[in-house]
Amino acid sequence: MSDNKEVHEYQAEMQKLLDILVHSLYTEREIFLRELISNASDALSKIQFTTLTNPDILDKDATLDIKLSFDSEAKTLTIEDTGIGMTKEDLINNLGTIASSGTLKFLKEMQSNKEKAENLIGQFGVGFYSVFMVAQKVVLETRSYHLEGQGWRWSSGGSGNYELEPIEKSNRGTKITIHLNEESEEYCSEFRMENIVKKYSNYIPFPILLKDKTVNKVKALWTLSKQDITKDDYEEFYKTLSHDFKAPFLYQHLSIDAPIQYYALLFVPEEVSNDVLYARESTGVSLYAQRVFIQSENKNLLPPYLRFIRGVVDSEDLPLNVSRESIQHNALLEKIKKSLTTRLLKEFQSLSESNVEKFKTFWKTFGSFIKEGVSADFPNRERLVELLRFNSSVHDSGDELTSLPEYVSRMSEEQKEIYYVVGPSREAVLHNPNLEYFKANSLEVLFLVDHIDDFLMTDLREYKGKSFKSISQADIEGLKDKDEDKSETLSEEESKSVIDFFQEKLGDKVADVVVSKRLVGSPCSLINPKDGMSSHMEKMMQAVNKDFQLSKKNLEINMSHRIIRNMSNLLQENASNPFLEECVQQLFNSALLVEGLLDNPLELLTHMYDFMGDSTEFRLKSSESATPESAAETKE
Repeated sequence: MSDNKEVHEYQAEMQKLLDILVHSLYTEREIFLRELISNASDALSKIQFTTLTNPDILDKDATLDIKLSFDSEAKTLTIEDTGIGMTKEDLINNLGTIASSGTLKFLKEMQSNKEKAENLIGQFGVGFYSVFMVAQKVVLETRSYHLEGQGWRWSSGGSGNYELEPIEKSNRGTKITIHLNEESEEYCSEFRMENIVKKYSNYIPFPILLKDKTVNKVKALWTLSKQDITKDDYEEFYKTLSHDFKAPFLYQHLSIDAPIQYYALLFVPEEVSNDVLYARESTGVSLYAQRVFIQSENKNLLPPYLRFIRGVVDSEDLPLNVSRESIQHNALLEKIKKSLTTRLLKEFQSLSESNVEKFKTFWKTFGSFIKEGVSADFPNRERLVELLRFNSSVHDSGDELTSLPEYVSRMSEEQKEIYYVVGPSREAVLHNPNLEYFKANSLEVLFLVDHIDDFLMTDLREYKGKSFKSISQADIEGLKDKDEDKSETLSEEESKSVIDFFQEKLGDKVADVVVSKRLVGSPCSLINPKDGMSSHMEKMMQAVNKDFQLSKKNLEINMSHRIIRNMSNLLQENASNPFLEECVQQLFNSALLVEGLLDNPLELLTHMYDFMGDSTEFRLKSSESATPESAAETKE
């Protein structure tokens, strides 16, 4: 060992990480080459950008490329770039510690899911370490772009430590020599390496040379004519760009000249991860200026609700010397953002009209993003509203969807409002007692079963002059009196007695007790007072803030229901009968259960068992005291 050689122990978690990478994680070991090429490309992009703003760099006129080579006898692969290079500190920080917090924990969790594991390293920024799947030893030689910089050699067998030593290196960039293990000697093959490059790295924006031959397509795909690009070209580019192993669900290729010139190649993925779903910013689009890479994960090219979009944007109008700091304040980017957003929404609208089934698939995956946009993007609200889709009471299953124009086209002239009901699922809202009147009168009701729907309706308010109205609100206009046998309902005086009794027994548990016009087959239901928050939204608020107080609801009573009529008869016989109060509590708890507001469902069971006990005891006494004739009449 030379006097200048330093031995460094890996960070403890790094040793565990390396073991997972080498022995457990990957099903496709060839992916190591993709990761190393991606790192080299990133280094070239960085020096390309640095050159624009800093004239004092090493090898300013060096060709920007990536060279691959192999030695079959020595069983080695070499990857060399002319990128920005690394200092000693860079080597220690980048290759001695885990690059992203939480990476180790996440990789451990993914050990049991190898099917999706191939994409994890690129996602978490630890791609270099994948080389130890095929290497028994790795030697890295590098020199940074600084004129006064020092060359360094880093080497490791991936088994607990690495070595660092200064070396003489005249040129800028990084050279990685991989000493292959016995199981990986297959990679010492021109055919094998070329195929891996074309599979994973075909659209890296710098030449990848193998035996002095360029093996990738260096031309920026987004600048080519659509007629010169195949579907396979688009799909390959998307996979390289996103590290997704699935083809994109949809793509849009734009070449715009006015009001601002730009190229754009945008993709809608087939699936969306939770990281994207719960993100606050759009970071899926890379920015280029005159084909020069400026910034990955730009936050200003699309609004946050379109954060699922992946792609690239390249503008001839952006100056080459644009700084990363000034990007967020660039007025040209705001114009590009406005144009991109409009064109994407038009593309989604076109899809909804030309391919209903494909749009249905799009909606199930990305519908919540569009709803988010309705609340957040006022200038594009009308376009976004036209994209909204809902399941409704006219559908036979939850897979069917309707648009607002379709709903309005089915409305009668008398109907002034668009009715909806909020709940956790279609099955739940189908059993909502407040739906009974609307079913009986063939009034369509939209089923809102997404967690964001309550907030959507708060912001949306109306469509084409028709206001939205929850069927669980107290102030629905135009509810007609039910068609019912007058002998089967209570008189006004009897109804008042029942209402007064419920109010007395429930006290401040409810805001009010009223006669219902909307109930058909249920004895009672809870209704939100005018301008009151829905039960669904209140539960979400309570989940966020445990101190949030639920509001009091109105209780509506169906005076034609047999339970209510029987209670009225008992009330006239003996208003102090304790069984009546039990009935009130049981009905109220049942209504709470329907709304999902019952704190302790077991309490309902206790009441139910008491009821069954009282009922069976009453039946037993009745049968013992009744004559055969009267028993038969009772049974009937």
